[in-house]
Amino acid sequence: MKRTVSLVVIMSLAILLVSACSSSNNNNQANDVQPPASEKDSGKEAVVNEFGWTVPEKTIEINFYAGQDNPDKVEENQQLLQAYILEQFNVKLNKIVYDVDKKEKLNLMLASGDYPEVITGLSAEDVAKWAAQGKAIELSEYIEKQAPNIKSQLGDWYSSYFDKDGKLYGLPRYWGILPIPDYSAHIRYDWWTAMGSPAFETPEQYFDLLKQMQQQHATNSNGETTYALSSYAPVTKNMVPTLAGMYGLKDSFKVTDEGEFTHWVNTDEGLELTKYINRFYREGLLDPDMFVNKFENWKAKFSTERVMGHIGAWWQSWNGGHEVWQKTNPDWKEEQRYIQVALKADSADMAYLSAKNARSGSFTIITDKAKSPESIIKWLNFSVTDLGTRLIGWGAPNQADSVWTFKDGKAEWVDAARRQIVDATWNYDLGEKIGQDMFNLVEGQGLMKDDGKSTYWFDQNFNEEAKWKKLMNDNLKDTIYDFTRGIIPIDPSTPLAITMQQVDDQLETLWAKAVMSDTEEAAVSNFMALRDKLNKAGLKDIEQFKSDVYKQRMQDWK
Repeated sequence: MKRTVSLVVIMSLAILLVSACSSSNNNNQANDVQPPASEKDSGKEAVVNEFGWTVPEKTIEINFYAGQDNPDKVEENQQLLQAYILEQFNVKLNKIVYDVDKKEKLNLMLASGDYPEVITGLSAEDVAKWAAQGKAIELSEYIEKQAPNIKSQLGDWYSSYFDKDGKLYGLPRYWGILPIPDYSAHIRYDWWTAMGSPAFETPEQYFDLLKQMQQQHATNSNGETTYALSSYAPVTKNMVPTLAGMYGLKDSFKVTDEGEFTHWVNTDEGLELTKYINRFYREGLLDPDMFVNKFENWKAKFSTERVMGHIGAWWQSWNGGHEVWQKTNPDWKEEQRYIQVALKADSADMAYLSAKNARSGSFTIITDKAKSPESIIKWLNFSVTDLGTRLIGWGAPNQADSVWTFKDGKAEWVDAARRQIVDATWNYDLGEKIGQDMFNLVEGQGLMKDDGKSTYWFDQNFNEEAKWKKLMNDNLKDTIYDFTRGIIPIDPSTPLAITMQQVDDQLETLWAKAVMSDTEEAAVSNFMALRDKLNKAGLKDIEQFKSDVYKQRMQDWK
C-alpha cells in the first residue's frame, strides 16, 4: 500500500514538473524572439553586444547581389564596415556587384541558377518574377516568428507588401517618407542678388528674371554663349515631371479625387508648359543641345557658368555648381551657387514638385539558395531598427574617419563631420569608404522613431543648421506630397510595358519638335500632333491602368 502511494506521489510530481517546464517554455516563446535553430547548438551563455544583438557562435554570412557597379570600388569601400560588423556582430556581409546591366545579369542568374542567398534593388515586378519561378522564399512565417521589428517599423504599410494571394516575397529596401524636397526650379544665387533679389513665384516671373540675367551674362569668361535654361536627356523624364508639378499635376498626371489619371500630354496644363518652354527657345534662351545633352555634358555647361536656371533634382545644380567651384576656384565665394525655389502657375492650387513614396520602389528578396533564412531574417530584424539604420546609413562608428561614435549605448556625432555637412564641405568619397549606404537591405529613410529627427542619410541630418539646406527646405516645404498610392509601375513582362516603351520612345522626340518650333502656333500644332500619335500608340490604356490600380489601392490601403 505504501509502495502504491509512493508511486502515485512520484508520478504526480513528475507530471507537475513537466507541466511547469512546458509552461515556462511557452512563456519564453511568447515573449522572446527565438534564435535560429542553427544557433542553438552549444548551450553556452549568450553574449549580447552593446547594440542589443545576441552574438551567434557561428558566423552568419550573407552574400547579396546589388546590381551594376564597379566591383573593385565596392570591394574596397565595403571593407571597413564589413570588418566592424563581423567583429561586433559575428555577421559577415558581402555585397556583390558586376559591371554588367542589372536586368541582363538578373536574367542570366535565373537561367543559370547561379545567384546568391539575397538579392536587392529589385522592382516589384522582379520580385513577382522570381517568386513565380520558386526562386524567392515566402517570408511572412519567418517574420512572424523572428522579426517583430520589421512589422513594427513598417507599421501600417506592412500588409501592403503581400501579393494578391497573401504571400510576402519582397521587403522594401528604402521605405518611409523623409520630409525634404527632391525637385525644384533653380537659379544662380549671386547673380540674382546682384539684381536686387527681385521676387518671383510663377513660371512667367521666372522666365522674365532668367531672361534679364542672361542678357547681363551673355557669355562666360571663355566667351562661350550662355543660356537661361538647360536640361539633359531624356528631358521628358528629367525636367517635365517637375515642370508639370508647377502646373498642379502629380508625377506627370492630373489625378482627380475619384482616382482618374490623365497623362500630362492629354491636359491643358501640358499644352501650357509646352508653350512656356517653347518661349525660351523662340527667344534664344534655351540650350539648343538640351535634348541631346548627357549628364556630364550638361554638368560641364553648368560648371563653366553657361546656365542661369534649371528645373529638376536639387542635387544636380549643387553637383554641377558650387561643389565643382569650391574645389577648382581658389577665389570661390559661398554665394556663388544655385538655390532651389518653388514656382506655381496661377492656374494651380498647389505646386506638386516632390512626390514621396513611403513603400519604396526597390525590394530585397531571400532566395532559395539560403541555407538558413532564419539567420538572414535575424540580421534584417536588427538592421531595420533605428540603431541598425544608423549603422548601415552612417557607416562604422568609433573609427578614425567615422562620422559618429557609439559608446555605452549612446550615439553621438563626430563634430568635425557634422560641421563639414553644415558648411557644405563634406567629402562624399570618405562617406563611401566608411561604408555609408553600403549594406542597405531594408532600411527606413524617414525620420527615426526613437528621436524623431535623425535620418538614414548622413548629409540630411543637420538641415536646420546648414544655411543653404535650410533655405532650400524653407523655400520648398509646401511642394512635398505623399503619393504612395499613386506611384504605379508597369510590369515589364506585360503587353502594356511594350505600349509604355512605344509611348516613351516617341514622346521625347515629338516633344522636342514642339518645343523647338519657330512660332507658338507651330508649337501648338506640333503638340496636338504629339498628343494624337501617343494616344494612338496606347497612352489612354496606360491612363486607364493607373486609374484602375489607384482606385483599388484607395480601397485596400486604408
